Amino acid sequence: QRMRIAIGGVHHETNTFAPTKASFELFERADSWPGLSRGAVLLDAFQGINLGISGFINAASEGQHTLAPLLWCSASPSAHVTENAFERIAAMLVNDLAAALPVDGVYLDLHGAMVAEHLEDGEGEILRRVRALIGPDMPLVASLDLHANVTQEMVDHADLLVIYRTYPHVDMAETGERACRLLERIQREGKPAKAFRQIPFLIPLSWQCTMIEPAASIYRHLADMETGDVISLSFAPGFPPADIHDCGPAVVAYGRDQRAAD
Repeated sequence: QRMRIAIGGVHHETNTFAPTKASFELFERADSWPGLSRGAVLLDAFQGINLGISGFINAASEGQHTLAPLLWCSASPSAHVTENAFERIAAMLVNDLAAALPVDGVYLDLHGAMVAEHLEDGEGEILRRVRALIGPDMPLVASLDLHANVTQEMVDHADLLVIYRTYPHVDMAETGERACRLLERIQREGKPAKAFRQIPFLIPLSWQCTMIEPAASIYRHLADMETGDVISLSFAPGFPPADIHDCGPAVVAYGRDQRAAD
């Protein structure tokens, strides 16, 4: 079934010990990725790039879905996102979504480790505001970086979170494609049951590399376990240089019923 899907994203990996904060101007500026892109230009700006939103756009095109582009931006890793930058970007995203309604679903390409000056869980707050606008029934799917510090609020407000499985990150576009396929599945079958578990210790970044053990085996097992009633399974080792309450590894699972998710 063809859908009309609103798409957007915000990326920032926040090291709360770093010396320089991320201002709005840094999100506007192009670096190795496009600068702040808004509206129809977004569809062309991300062609051929290894990003979640790029993979989602490609998969949605194959599925002949109609896309309503909102906003996408990123800033290089640094200390906290300024309150001004966060509030301006969040307002643009929500206002553009309000103008795009009605849609059949929403996809957001997020990082998962964004900390702002005035709140610890940047992505949880973005998802909360989007959910408040679209209501409880509309499907909302987001992709996250492997270094996400996943929170209960993120899990509560998104119907499905899909997390990268490689570090170094080579599967970002592939993760966006998976997010599109899962959104299609939600449209066909309804929303999945969720299970979420945070793990109370920190994993050094060097040991999160998926080319070596133990991470290599852990990520191989994830795909193997996505069978039968288990719809999606993700593991985020977390981003340790974020001095926040929810810093650390987490597992997020989705199933046809609660038993499968658990």
